[in-house]
Amino acid sequence: MKRSIFLISVCIGFSWKVFSQELKCNVTVNSNQIAQVDRSIFDALQKGVYEFINNTQWTDEIYQDYEKIECGIFINVTEQEKDNAGQVVADRYKGTITVNARRPVYNTSYYTTLFNYQDNDFTFQYIPFQQFYYSENASMSNLTAIIAFYAYYIIALDHESFSLEGGEKYMIKAQNIVNMSQNLADRGWKANEGNNNRYWLVFDYLNPAFKPLRTLMYNYHRKGFDVMQQNLEAGRAQIIESLKTLEQIWTQRPNAFLLQVFFSTKRNEILAMLKDTPLSIKADLIPILKKVDPAQASKYDEVNK
Repeated sequence: MKRSIFLISVCIGFSWKVFSQELKCNVTVNSNQIAQVDRSIFDALQKGVYEFINNTQWTDEIYQDYEKIECGIFINVTEQEKDNAGQVVADRYKGTITVNARRPVYNTSYYTTLFNYQDNDFTFQYIPFQQFYYSENASMSNLTAIIAFYAYYIIALDHESFSLEGGEKYMIKAQNIVNMSQNLADRGWKANEGNNNRYWLVFDYLNPAFKPLRTLMYNYHRKGFDVMQQNLEAGRAQIIESLKTLEQIWTQRPNAFLLQVFFSTKRNEILAMLKDTPLSIKADLIPILKKVDPAQASKYDEVNK
């Protein structure tokens, strides 16, 4: 079921008007670790990123105000970049960017998190009050490319949670940004820069080996959580069965980066659900979770009592 149909059923009866933008994103920039710099620079950065991600039309779909995808960006600026001689480079910064997104669960006030990820390969140039311009066919600054990449990644995951593999075209748009950014000197875009960056976030997601994860995204959210309000047992059973498929991915790709991202996003929610699940129902799932998320095995043991 498409997101629009789902949310119309939730919000029917409310007055609305058409908006073209897809995201409702809160943006925060923290620069406390940067000394002796005019703070208005980072205030302008925060405003610029906010307006760029919220006011850009990322798709050709029509979103009502209540349909917008709720998300957040937290930019933590930790230092100014230096050249090989140790001199500070004007307008160049390092830090981290944390991106999260959530969507409502049908007929409840509960929101389920779709994405929660801290990107440590975050360097950028920012000239106060510079404009952000997104283009599908031209190179962009690293900062613009990163924001556009995560905008499409969020939109893709949201669609994946409402329809089976429904975010394909937006994940491909995110992939295209990776391809267009191969000429950038900044890290995070290339396959040879490690196995846990933006390149692997999107290329692994589109890899057929991770198709079970895409099916899980749909079954877990649309057939699981969205059903639980009307039929607790049926919804919970679907969630548990969907989580069992994680073992298929682990068998092919032990310690896969996408599994790490999935659990950083979903672990607390899964634990909370299992806490109230009868032992007989969760008995087969707990060993699988301990296998694919071994660092947190003690937490699964705790909810298995």
